[in-house]
Formats: sequence, structure tokens, C-alpha cells
Amino acid sequence: MREILLQYGLYIEWLFAAAEIVLTLILFSDFGKKHAPVVLCMALLGLGLVVDALIIGCGNKLIEPVLALLSRGRFILHGLVLPLNLTICVLVLPLWPIPKRLLLILSFCIMALGAYAGFMREIAIQDKIGDIVRFASISPKDSWWEIVNTVLSYGTIIPVIITGIYLLIRERSASILLGGVLMFAFAALGPATGNFDLIFLITMFGEFFLLLFFTVYEKRHVEA
Repeated sequence: MREILLQYGLYIEWLFAAAEIVLTLILFSDFGKKHAPVVLCMALLGLGLVVDALIIGCGNKLIEPVLALLSRGRFILHGLVLPLNLTICVLVLPLWPIPKRLLLILSFCIMALGAYAGFMREIAIQDKIGDIVRFASISPKDSWWEIVNTVLSYGTIIPVIITGIYLLIRERSASILLGGVLMFAFAALGPATGNFDLIFLITMFGEFFLLLFFTVYEKRHVEA
């Protein structure tokens, strides 16, 4: 698997970018028809994933100062869009109005914290991985901004899985559960196999499935 990712990593990156563009356009189109906040959140999550993939995909074509600036924006965007998973969960669950508002406020606060942590992370150009050139974080793992990033990367998927289990029981819908489980599985696959330098690429598989199953859910269960 590692040799395939190293040899065809850039092609995989662009393939997922193209697929995520299609899914994101579908979500924005459906938001225009349904005007449902949860669909907008899904579309914004997709937009964040698209921008992330495009910056990484174009890395070998950009001069280092431009790539550094865009990469800083990518880290900030990463902190902004991951908490949207929590927002989506709050919007699809049948919560009482006051707890729902409090959880939405909490998710917005987490977004602000994630964006600031992304701004604070130290980045440096990383050795080429196949044809991919990107900036990666070199911050100490025990720094608060790296801890925030780790918590957001894994912690925001746990509510998706819990919400997915509830929806599977309540609505007989497995879409969100499948998206959350596959996202978590691929996020953990890199560390589990020792491919720490390829985590960003392996995780893209999970990001695609998460966005795909969010789209399936809103198609089937979110009405205009």
C-alpha cells in the first residue's frame, strides 16, 4: 500500500479533490433548494476539504513563500471546518431548543479555538512525498495548539459516530454512522501502520467517505 501511495499520491489527491468538488456542488445546490442549515454546514465542510486538497495538490507548482501562506490558511481552515461535524450532529438530533442553542454556541467557540490553534502551529516545508510538496507542522506534540488539533481530528468524529448510532436505531439510516466510522478508521490507519508521513493522504479516503455519506443522508432525510 505504501508504495502505491508514494507512486500515485498526487493522482489520488487530485481524484479525491475532483470527487469532493462534485459532492460540495451538490450540497450547495441542495441548500439552495432546501434552505436547511444542516445542508449548509455539510457544504461548508466540503468546501474546506476541497480547498485543503487543492492546496496540497498544487504544492509542487507553487513557489515556497506562496505555498507557505496558503498552507497557513489551510491549517486555520482545518481548525474551522472540523467542528462543523459537531454542528451537523446538533442540527440533525431532536434536541430541546435550549440544549441545542448551547451546543451550537459551543461548536462555534470550538471553531474559533481551532482556527487560532491552526494559526499558532509552526510549519515548515516537508520532504517531497512522491510528487507532493507540502508544509507540515513542526510544533512540539505537547504544545496546546497541537493538542487542540489532535482532539479536533479525532474528537469531532466521535459525536458523528454516536449520532449515527442514534439515527440507525431511530430512523433506520446508516449513512452518518458509515461516514463517521470510515472517517475514524482511515484517520487511525496511518498511525496504526506506522505511515506517519502519509497520514494526510490516507485520511483523505475517510474525508471523502464522510462527505459522501453526509450527502446521501441529506438527500434521503432532509426535506425542503
